[in-house]
Amino acid sequence: MTTRRSAALLAMLGLLLGGRSHAGLLGSPPPTIGGEPGKVVYRMGPVHYDPGWVDTVVSCTNLGDGPAGMALEIFDEEDVLRGTASRVAVPGGGSVTFATSSDPGVDGAVVLAGLPALDHGKARVSATTAKLSCAAKNRVLGSDGRVNEAPLELVKKVALED
Repeated sequence: MTTRRSAALLAMLGLLLGGRSHAGLLGSPPPTIGGEPGKVVYRMGPVHYDPGWVDTVVSCTNLGDGPAGMALEIFDEEDVLRGTASRVAVPGGGSVTFATSSDPGVDGAVVLAGLPALDHGKARVSATTAKLSCAAKNRVLGSDGRVNEAPLELVKKVALED
């Protein structure tokens, strides 16, 4: 068999055995938010979620003058999108908080329903403006009933101001 045929055969075999590909956190387009195109503004991780024990909470403030739509997307360890929550029309100077469940007791949080447990997931915040300030933390319920908070190890702003 020629080298060219061998390479072609290996490439086809790889496509067949490799399964379905996905774009993931870095390659998939940001969501449309309230009918407007979004832009990825922050990436963060690791995101942890263990129902009843560990939650990730992301809070963002709209630093612009006008309203902004915002969305939080959660990806699993394999870089597969597992949940999205959106909040449209956060007023200028207003804030929104997203949570992986209602367990952390954050009043008014936008909750990602049906999210599977995640050990080392990733997240990204998209919005209709880059004029955002976001922070994220993991909330862990201890065996003594106390909640311990720890900031996410990496919160990176990836979009410049509008």
